[in-house]
Amino acid sequence: MNSDLINLFAETFGISEDKLLPEATLESLGLDSLAVIEFLFQIEDKFGIQIPDQANPPRTLGEMVQLIEPLLPAAGKPAP
Repeated sequence: MNSDLINLFAETFGISEDKLLPEATLESLGLDSLAVIEFLFQIEDKFGIQIPDQANPPRTLGEMVQLIEPLLPAAGKPAP
């Protein structure tokens, strides 16, 4: 999984990185749907990307990373 995303997730929600496994559900990490949406907006702002609206929002950390990773700049660095 993308370490930049995992680090940002851990910092934003104060969750230890050892708990951030791909199969961890966002609910089990203590996130409600509003927190997920706010985090996706934060990702868009930080990396200068547009995440498409999802009919079925991600339920696990792995699903969230799979949604975001292909949209990130090649080096995984914030856009200028």
